Amino acid sequence: MKNLLLIVVCALTIFSAKAQATDFVPDKPVSKVKATVKAMAAGETFLIVPDDNPNGRYVSAQLPEEYKKDGLQITFSGVVGKIPPNVRMMGTPLKISSVWVSKTERKKFNLKKAKYTFK
Repeated sequence: MKNLLLIVVCALTIFSAKAQATDFVPDKPVSKVKATVKAMAAGETFLIVPDDNPNGRYVSAQLPEEYKKDGLQITFSGVVGKIPPNVRMMGTPLKISSVWVSKTERKKFNLKKAKYTFK
């Protein structure tokens, strides 16, 4: 009886996880947005905060490791996504097409590349 209950609980967990798929759904394109990278959760999560909207936050899995520096000033272009229903996120999803830094920022943070481009 306990094994049957365990199997039912596991099946429900798997099906509920699939029901909340977090696939990227495009909303609007953005171009040449100036922003600042902010470290959250003891440096485990990095948010992109647009300079013209300090209350706005973007989350992108494409942010290069090299650019995951608290306080780094970046400029990016890409597509903003929609937050899926019933999902809590630290920021609005963002699919980056390109991200770059100024020469000053590159020197200040000792970065190797000034620009990254994604397909």
